Amino acid sequence: MDKTIPVRNLVRSWALRDLDLMMAQFSDDAVFENVPMDLIVGKAAIRAAKAAFMDLVEAAPWELRNITVTGGGTVMTERLDVFDLKEGRRVAIAVMGAFEVDGQNLITHWRDYFDLADWNRQMRLDPDFGRRAGGARAG
Repeated sequence: MDKTIPVRNLVRSWALRDLDLMMAQFSDDAVFENVPMDLIVGKAAIRAAKAAFMDLVEAAPWELRNITVTGGGTVMTERLDVFDLKEGRRVAIAVMGAFEVDGQNLITHWRDYFDLADWNRQMRLDPDFGRRAGGARAG
């Protein structure tokens, strides 16, 4: 089984702006973790969060720079996540991602690591917007 397939499909779903394709890659109890931010737990909650953000985006041509599967089975990515906002600006953020993929080839846990301050600056948000309470990772 090629564990990179659901991750590649996830990247492709952003380029296509296809929320159904995106969600087809997740288990029902999946967890999405933008590491500096709060956890999003469950497929329905992930869908709601991604739909809300997708409404702001005209295009999202993510660049998958590297992808590999670790000896333990985690899919690791190096990406440049690009978002062309409907308001006319482009936001691009370097991201390292870790994806746990189950025996049905569905993503069960998606962790993205990125510079939240850079994201907030590009999005013209308060520098601490979205930061977890206390600034520490959960768990």
